Amino acid sequence: MRAGHHCDLITPPIPCGLGGYAARTGPAEGVHDPLFVRSLVLEAEGQRLGIITCDILHLERPLVEDVRARVAALTGIPPERVMLLASHTHSGPSPSPASGIPAPPEYMAWLPLQLAGSLLQATRRLAPVEPAWAVEPVAGLGKNRTDPDLPFDPTLRLLAFLEEGRPKAVLLNYGCHPTVMGPENLLITADWPGAAVAALQRALGGGAWVGFAQGCAGDVSARFTRREQSFAEVERHGRLLAGAALSALGRLVPSGPVRRLGVRSRVVRLEPRPVPPPAEAARQVEAARARLAELEAAGAPHAEIRVAQTALQGAEITLRYATQGVPAALDCEVQALAIGDVALVSMAGEPFSALGRAIQARSPFAATLVAGYGNGYCGYLPDRDAFNRGGYEALSAPSAPGSGERLVEVALELLDELHAEVTGG
Repeated sequence: MRAGHHCDLITPPIPCGLGGYAARTGPAEGVHDPLFVRSLVLEAEGQRLGIITCDILHLERPLVEDVRARVAALTGIPPERVMLLASHTHSGPSPSPASGIPAPPEYMAWLPLQLAGSLLQATRRLAPVEPAWAVEPVAGLGKNRTDPDLPFDPTLRLLAFLEEGRPKAVLLNYGCHPTVMGPENLLITADWPGAAVAALQRALGGGAWVGFAQGCAGDVSARFTRREQSFAEVERHGRLLAGAALSALGRLVPSGPVRRLGVRSRVVRLEPRPVPPPAEAARQVEAARARLAELEAAGAPHAEIRVAQTALQGAEITLRYATQGVPAALDCEVQALAIGDVALVSMAGEPFSALGRAIQARSPFAATLVAGYGNGYCGYLPDRDAFNRGGYEALSAPSAPGSGERLVEVALELLDELHAEVTGG
């Protein structure tokens, strides 16, 4: 088996629209740390896979299709064998008006060229490697963003490719919103995932490549773990993940023989979420606004006020759906890659932690990494229990309850097919 990697800048020009916060009032005024595209190419038995990770809020489906077509033309890797993943930083370019102040069209036109070119560069650096994987719990980084006592997945999963026993490339997978920096911040930053990648690269040295695959972070954030919203706190959270990664790299499990690099994908059309009549939706907005005012007047803790603020934003989105309609095109791609006895699954949205845990619990592979924000974007994907609890994410989710569970079943079908293919079963 061989692997090649490349890293390049995708930092936008200043000023640039930022995505992720409805409360943000202006574009970026500067750059705190650069944004990167990090590409990895894997090859075995004449087959290749491409994985592209980006420091960006999310990737729209037309951009994904554009990049895949360019990659095919440049490298010969078929479009269906390329996975594109966004870190979901809330202090980076906004790819659409719906998610913030949009980035300049010139930047969005240039971005596909840079992403595809990065993967091309990776194909020119192929070298023999041995795959391995590990898991490690991470303390103090993520929590359920509505209720810190609700369950979530605190586990870092990583896939490593070793060259003469040393990590040549490491793909990290952990689910938590990169929202240490808030809407007041107008400096571009990759937030804690960027800090984690940088810290691990420094520790490994030797030109090692580190990529980050954002996990099922729809209901997980640093809201209840961050001590403040500062760049020092970004670095601290990054070191938490990098430290866990170093510990995991000391206990790697060799992957099984890689006879085939299997791929399966399916695009699923989701049903739009039923919404209340406009009058009822408007009443919900007023109730959420009153609750926020009550907490602010009482001097409630910041995290509690932030939950109320986002609940109001969710109610406002529901009112918009009630008056303007839910987005008609809810196409979500589920993609699965098999690398020996390890699988990597991606979903085109913001899956909740319970969905990732369900896939991992029933996957036939020895280790399964599950990523959100892959190959497009179809909004929040809550599980049924989360829909019943309500809150910002459930109120702003465009797809109907049960959509997340449907995607889990699709993912498991793809994994079963892949497992039979790569094992000859």
